[in-house]
Amino acid sequence: MSQIEKDFEEYDQNHLWPIIYQKIKNDATNQMLAEDFSTKEARKPENRSKNRYRDVSPYDHSRVVLESGDSDYINASIIEVPEAKRRYILSQGPLEHTAGHFWQMVWEQNTRAIIMLNKVIEKESVKCYQYWPIGEEQNEYEMFFDDVNLKVTLLEEEFKNNYFFRKLELEQSETRSKREVLHYQYVSWPDFGVPSSPITFLNFLMAVRQEGVLEHNVGPAVIHCSAGIGRSGTFCLVDSCLIMIETKQSMEGLDINAVLLSMRSFRMGLIQTHDQLRFSYLAVIEGGHRLLHISDKDVSSVLDNYLEVKGKEDKPPPPPQRTSSLPPNKREHVPPPPPPRDFDQEEETTKLDEKRIRQEGELDTDIEHKLKKIKTEVDKSVDSVVVSPSTVNTDSTLQNNNYAGSQNDKERRIQDYSSPEDDPVIWHNTQKEENSTESGYNLRKRQREERKKATQEVINMMREKQRKSEVMKKRKSYFKPLTVGLALLIGGILLYKYYW
Repeated sequence: MSQIEKDFEEYDQNHLWPIIYQKIKNDATNQMLAEDFSTKEARKPENRSKNRYRDVSPYDHSRVVLESGDSDYINASIIEVPEAKRRYILSQGPLEHTAGHFWQMVWEQNTRAIIMLNKVIEKESVKCYQYWPIGEEQNEYEMFFDDVNLKVTLLEEEFKNNYFFRKLELEQSETRSKREVLHYQYVSWPDFGVPSSPITFLNFLMAVRQEGVLEHNVGPAVIHCSAGIGRSGTFCLVDSCLIMIETKQSMEGLDINAVLLSMRSFRMGLIQTHDQLRFSYLAVIEGGHRLLHISDKDVSSVLDNYLEVKGKEDKPPPPPQRTSSLPPNKREHVPPPPPPRDFDQEEETTKLDEKRIRQEGELDTDIEHKLKKIKTEVDKSVDSVVVSPSTVNTDSTLQNNNYAGSQNDKERRIQDYSSPEDDPVIWHNTQKEENSTESGYNLRKRQREERKKATQEVINMMREKQRKSEVMKKRKSYFKPLTVGLALLIGGILLYKYYW
């Protein structure tokens, strides 16, 4: 069994995924602050409307720069993985007014393929603009983007196993030069979570690879989902790690977390949940077995156990959400796009997982020691990051379309690592009912509710005071003309008596 598989089993059995994921987030934040990564271009007033999500911005040092037109900005980043000889462009799903810039980027970067990992509409929410001709369904085979002088023609469309394959023709109107662009749209990624099995995802990845569109000797492939960080980051992480395994002909020595941390230095927030990190491990393990031609007898039970659990989840009807164990922003009826997870939520998740560990049995001494060691590292990394309250509270800032502007640049950039979630977390382990002592989570929850209630009372008092003030203003406005009229009347009477 390789070290990757051992790590996976350890993290899985002891519910360490939230802790491992939080450590990666903290390390990435420290790296961002240490190297002073800037997102000034994305925050310029003229570029704000070009961002699908407020807190997902490309770094200035790795953003794609458009070569022509009035603006050189697009929310897309170049990701380089030298160890795998890979170069990707990760982009947000185009908005209607940025679709032309998206195709301009494809043209200028000599891109041979676009890999789309989402549907246009998911859960009644528009995740991406329909930037290619819809085809036979509406008898539309051409789209014109006059702002960039490009025309897109649909040549071929075919639905294969879990994905659409399209051949598109991109034509430059002025020069009449044409290029063929392949379009892969993977449609089997659930709206909320990760695929039930890495097998279908790996089949899709291998189909893309066979066309040679990911190779280093062609233009970088454009990969996008909605925000361009969750599913897109998973795709690039798995592909790069499998290249490294194939090159070394071994799974030993591969550090998936280190690869992810390196990729995060090019685009913020890659891999948005600990479930996506877990799925990435699974896909790398299964893909590594395929590449190394390990027989079924030698394959560890990691994948089998995963498929057994996920198979139960996939059977209809789905189990109801556990509102008692899910953080508030993971419950039902949350309007899309889901708000980002902040550090407090991650800490609550960690405590929930620790409670499950205690309920399901005491850990052995070695695992207990490792858990404490990992927690210590996480605490240290959290302590080394200075976060202002205004930057952590991303739930409220996401709903406000105006930027605060007056915040310190480094403080504002910390919120970039609490990114909007394409896909909220799927909990893989059942939360047991608590019958006796109150958990730390419930205590924190009650304290938050009390603070919220107190704050609401203050707000209500202020509103009532404001309402009374407005009533008094209205009354004064009524009395003013009466007072003036009465004064004029009395003055007229006095003048009349005086002169007559």
